[in-house]
Amino acid sequence: MVRFTALSTLALAVFASLLLGAGCSRSPEAKKAQHLERGEKFFARKEYKEAVIEYRNVLALEPANELAIRRIGLAHYQAGELQEAFPYLRKAAELNPKNEDVNLKLATVYLVGRRPDDARPLVASVLAQDGANFDALMLLAESASKPEDIDAALLKLENARPQFQDRAQYHIALGALFLKKRDAAKAEQAFREAVARDPKSVQAHSALAQYYALVGNLPRAEEELKAAADLSPNGSPARMQLAEFYVRTGKRDAAKAQLTDITTKDKEYLPAWRRLAEITLAEGRYDESLANLAPVFKKNPSDIEGLLVRGRVHLAKHETQEAIADFQQVLKLEPKLPLAHQQLALAHLQANNLQQAKAELSEAIKISPQFVDARLQLAQLNLQSGSPQLAVEDLENLTRTMPQVREPYRILGMAYLSQKAPAKATETFRKFSALAPRDPGGLYLIGVGLQAEGKVAEARKQYEATLALAPGALEPTAQLVNLKLAAKDPAGAVELVNQQIAATKAPAPLYELLGNVYLVQNKPDDAEKAFSKAIELEPRLVASYTALATIYARQKKLDEGIAKLEQAHKVAPTSLPPLMMLGLLQQQRGNVAKAQEAYTQALAINPRFAPAANNLAWLYSENNGDKEKALQLAQMAKEVAPDDPSISDTLGWILYKRGVYQRALALFEESAAKIPDNPTIQYHLGLAYAKVGNKDGARKALNAATTAKREFPELADARRALTQLN
Repeated sequence: MVRFTALSTLALAVFASLLLGAGCSRSPEAKKAQHLERGEKFFARKEYKEAVIEYRNVLALEPANELAIRRIGLAHYQAGELQEAFPYLRKAAELNPKNEDVNLKLATVYLVGRRPDDARPLVASVLAQDGANFDALMLLAESASKPEDIDAALLKLENARPQFQDRAQYHIALGALFLKKRDAAKAEQAFREAVARDPKSVQAHSALAQYYALVGNLPRAEEELKAAADLSPNGSPARMQLAEFYVRTGKRDAAKAQLTDITTKDKEYLPAWRRLAEITLAEGRYDESLANLAPVFKKNPSDIEGLLVRGRVHLAKHETQEAIADFQQVLKLEPKLPLAHQQLALAHLQANNLQQAKAELSEAIKISPQFVDARLQLAQLNLQSGSPQLAVEDLENLTRTMPQVREPYRILGMAYLSQKAPAKATETFRKFSALAPRDPGGLYLIGVGLQAEGKVAEARKQYEATLALAPGALEPTAQLVNLKLAAKDPAGAVELVNQQIAATKAPAPLYELLGNVYLVQNKPDDAEKAFSKAIELEPRLVASYTALATIYARQKKLDEGIAKLEQAHKVAPTSLPPLMMLGLLQQQRGNVAKAQEAYTQALAINPRFAPAANNLAWLYSENNGDKEKALQLAQMAKEVAPDDPSISDTLGWILYKRGVYQRALALFEESAAKIPDNPTIQYHLGLAYAKVGNKDGARKALNAATTAKREFPELADARRALTQLN
């Protein structure tokens, strides 16, 4: 047994303190060297997350350390985190412009981000150092977009043929360049050569498949994709590409079978689960979509792609707040993700938060100026909110910078129409049509523009040409029907619709149109038959149910009308028109509780739906309901629809009954100025004038109410009030 004296113990303590002191006083250079050493070990073992932590520690000590900056960029790149890699790769390229590895990977990031003009100088820099760099040649081919760039890339690849002609990838790059030159024969030859050089090359089979799909040879495309999938392991991109092919060609069952096969063999392969969730979402099978996402969230509760899909499911189910929560969670994880901002905008739009929707779309565009969908949606919102000039300016810029993108022309044409510039609209619609001459939609829009110009005969020819390409199309048929009705030819309108019904295999919407034509002719029995036929063929045509309910309501058949609206609500539970009409018919029948239930259901779908809020507020106010709730609903309705005179009247009446006469009077005056022949509003206005001492104003308003040509529920009260006043 060893004995320690007090002296030896003291010496050990001093020695230990010296060791600790030495550790605490280790120089920054020593710390940096240690972090670099650890980072290099992690990087070599492909443990990129741990490597990034160590390199960040280096940058905390030396912010401009070139090795650490470069390694962080490369680590993120190797981990597939291109957005995170970008700033570090760009900085590394600035610090060492001749590093080929950095330049090629930064060029790849630029290409993924659709910035070929930024990628080309980096590729050129590598080729200037090493003209036979194969990866650089491949990127050069991929980045070429202008004719002169394509020709230059082809020349370099042809010069490199002796060195690389045995590689399948070389011929794939050649094929891609020939496709850009629209030389289909040489492109096919190159892709087939790639397969011949390496029959087991997944990339070669995939490239040949893409070529066949592009030229419309779908059976050969499927054959090549199957070959690529058979050469690939389960859960590979090639197997996912086959599933995508089936989705694009309308073979959803085959796509789901392919994806299910992948998930059966590997229950943790998340891309297949996510894609299954997207497909079932598109099919309207929302619960199944959520079930497909369950394995994703089990493995990673913060899976960004999964959260985006789940948010879209909530949007489809009108679970707006849940959708907003999912998209906001994505943005907490990835604040600069344009798609998340765009989806959040759609959720705010569903909640009637127009300004927040615009703000999110603007942020998406700020992050990604080439995000066409976001720019188009913002333009449409500007159009809908009465700011067509903002839409026109952005769309004109978009058509200049992306002249081959078709959709901006359509929306720009509609913007010109809203500005009463039909000639500009027609010209723009012609450009839209020229990009897809066989698309009947372009011809139809040209007709719309010509009709707005007053060129009715030319417009008619365009609508007829549309129907020649697309027999039974609803929109051109409806326009031609309107022209016939305007020409006092209702029989011709009916004949036209019946001709188009006979020309299509999906006539349900046309029967709905036929019903409306009969309503215009005041033929309710014929209209009823047409709407009933539309529902028989397509039970989800909600407007046909509401049209039938309108017919029954006019015939005092309230029970039949209510039954139709309840059917409509069953087939389309998130549709608001049936619920609103159901509330109105229940009010007519005197069933206040059922009316309140219908309006409450409408507000559950859209909590800021002003018409439902207004009607429910009125029912609460007039039927001994919750007076505070009535005021809150009326104020919210006024906030959402400030120019609606009926809503102003409701809020004014609630305030009048609370003794707030001056504010009520202002609202009644506002309503009466917009619809002066409404006797109820004139009655309310007269009462308010009387309360503030304006007897002349009161007499005038009450006289207008009591002498109105139509009866109203408060007529007796208005007469009494006028008698008392006189």
